[in-house]
Amino acid sequence: MERISGVRAAIVHDWFQGFHGAERTVEAMRSGLFAPGYEPDILTFHAAHDLLPDELSQAIVRESRLAGLPGIRQVGHDPGRWRYLLPLMPRYYRRLPVGDYDLVISSSHACASHVRPRPGVLHLCYCYTPMRYAWAPDTDGGRLTGVGGLALSALGGSMRRADRRAAQRPDGFIAISQAVRERIQRYYDRDSVVVHPPVDVADVSPGRPKQPGHFLWVHRLVKYKRPDVVAEAFRDLPYTLTMVGVGPMEQTLRESLPPNVELRGWLTRAELAELYESASGFIHIGEEDFGITMVEAMAAGTPVIALNRGGARDIVRDGQDGLLLEEPDPALLRDAVEQVAGRTWDPSALAARAATFSRENFLERMLATIGEFS
Repeated sequence: MERISGVRAAIVHDWFQGFHGAERTVEAMRSGLFAPGYEPDILTFHAAHDLLPDELSQAIVRESRLAGLPGIRQVGHDPGRWRYLLPLMPRYYRRLPVGDYDLVISSSHACASHVRPRPGVLHLCYCYTPMRYAWAPDTDGGRLTGVGGLALSALGGSMRRADRRAAQRPDGFIAISQAVRERIQRYYDRDSVVVHPPVDVADVSPGRPKQPGHFLWVHRLVKYKRPDVVAEAFRDLPYTLTMVGVGPMEQTLRESLPPNVELRGWLTRAELAELYESASGFIHIGEEDFGITMVEAMAAGTPVIALNRGGARDIVRDGQDGLLLEEPDPALLRDAVEQVAGRTWDPSALAARAATFSRENFLERMLATIGEFS
């Protein structure tokens, strides 16, 4: 795999609020696409440096000074107030000094695609989804509420127009899933190439004995992830469920958990890997742009019950890697749980499927795609 060399490159990413899926994708691009000595600079609006690996943190060469002000910036896991500056972000990215770079990759689910390289410079947008604040503001239950949420609602039309104009500038789009590719076509009238994000499938193994009748759910405790539906589906079932997550629904969920459902908070990577490996089934009935946790579960040899929408369609083959549900309905989920528990699954086959979403495959596909546009 021949890495990129001989060019000065930049990755422009929306923001770094932690080290999650998008941030891990940026790190994979930074450390894996470029030859030694040609590692890219990273430019962003805001970064929670204390939550990032040192090499990634040190590669960030520019942030917004406004987003770093006391009372605005993020401190640890406290989210801060920098998201309220979203209406200012398109202008910030348009004015970023990227004139000295020979290759620009915008890593975007919000405004990074507004960046403007000099004429003739290849600009590819790796798109996690078109900006939700403009096109689907209710998807995540509304992260910005109060005055900030009202302001964004009022600006929705102008944000959509600006976002669509910006989407005409990149030389090419790369989508994280077929569902995102369809959105890019619908909102931007642009085609795109699908390159699934990298998953650390080597962190888990399919060799651990399964705990019969025990299921796992691992997500943030927010409405669109459907934790309440999942918990209620297990009421009176002869199976057990471990839920792992933190978020605004935690207290409400704890107050109504069935006795066969356990809710755990933050876990180490090793603890989570053990849960993946011992579970006999994994549940994910929220609509996702991709769905890294589904791949991680399969890498552990665990079948997945997922909603037949979004990124799950790229990951789970119905009847082979698990089961796909047409609706996030408790009755349908209960039936699927019983089917998964009553069937024998091949852990090695599930792990082999998960391996197709590995970091190595991501880098190979990204290099090939960049080569096609160059």
